[in-house]
Amino acid sequence: SVIERIVHGWSPQQIAGRMRLERHPISVSHETIYKFAYSPDGHAIKLWKHLPEHRARRRARHARRRHGQRFSPDLNILRRPDVVADRRQFGHWECDLIQFRQKFGKA
Repeated sequence: SVIERIVHGWSPQQIAGRMRLERHPISVSHETIYKFAYSPDGHAIKLWKHLPEHRARRRARHARRRHGQRFSPDLNILRRPDVVADRRQFGHWECDLIQFRQKFGKA
C-alpha cells in the first residue's frame, strides 16, 4: 500500500511512478499523496515524518525561503562615518570599485 511504502522511505514521486509503471488499477499522483500525508488523517499517524523533508507543515509551492538578516544593523549604509559620506577621499566612491575592459582605456 501507499502508506507502507512511505514508511519504508519511498518518496511520493517514487510511489506514484511505480504505480504507473506496474499499471496498478488505482493510480494516484504524488501531489495526492502529499495532500493525504499533510491531512488530519496523515497527521494522526505522523506520516509527515517519513517524507523526504520531514516537515510537520507543508511549505507553499514556489515559496521563498527566509534567510534572516543578511547584514548586521551596524553595516547599514545610513550609519556610515561622515568621512565616507562626504566622499572626498579616493576609495569612498562606488565607481572606484568598477573595472573596465582594456578597450575602454586604463582601469
